[in-house]
Amino acid sequence: MRYMAVVSYDGSVYNGFQRQNNGLGIQEVIEKAFRNMTQTEIKIHSAGRTDKGVHAIGQVFHFDSTLNMETSDWLRINDRLPLDIRIKKIKRVKPDFHARHSAKSKIYKYVIAKNPSTVFSKNYEVYIRNLNIEPMKTAIYDFVGTHDFKGFSQFVKDKPTIKTIYQVSIKESKKHYTFVFHGNSFLKYMVRSMMGTLIQIGLGKKDPSVIKQIYDTNDRSLAGKTAEARGLFLVKIFY
Repeated sequence: MRYMAVVSYDGSVYNGFQRQNNGLGIQEVIEKAFRNMTQTEIKIHSAGRTDKGVHAIGQVFHFDSTLNMETSDWLRINDRLPLDIRIKKIKRVKPDFHARHSAKSKIYKYVIAKNPSTVFSKNYEVYIRNLNIEPMKTAIYDFVGTHDFKGFSQFVKDKPTIKTIYQVSIKESKKHYTFVFHGNSFLKYMVRSMMGTLIQIGLGKKDPSVIKQIYDTNDRSLAGKTAEARGLFLVKIFY
């Protein structure tokens, strides 16, 4: 039987979602919890990797098991997980469901603070001194559409770099600017590279026209420094 799970996590102390040889990945922690709960080996398959320090509100993974357990029983895995990893939902799915291959689109958000971070907020936002949000509000629309995002990502062999961004928006609150990206899929460091470029535009160090130059040249050196991981959240995956 195949199951789909939705998990949220604080990525601050983990080396990303995927199991790691040189650090602790969230996958390893979840698989250990399953092993302790069921006394069986259960391997999970995620919808995608998140980098070290990146958070998730709605990451998805699937797993197979011969155990015929109720959803409420599966959710008892939370009793064996640290408080910074919470399984929100587990349900039976068709045998051909795949967390990564079946995904239709994803939403990420990036949180920028208006004021310097506190001890309690520093892991979930990024503060940039003297940032002008106005040119960033205009520049975000250059990301919408189907483009070659090679210049906004780290090279991964055999990974197609043409992606479609359906919508980019900025939500403003009293304390934050939240950049929301909805696309069919995303490359490694892609959102953080786009944000790094937007930040440089907001600081007046790059002209908004640089986004189109990067599309034309695939020159990653034109992009801004990759934005820090702690401001990034995987919000939701659509199937």
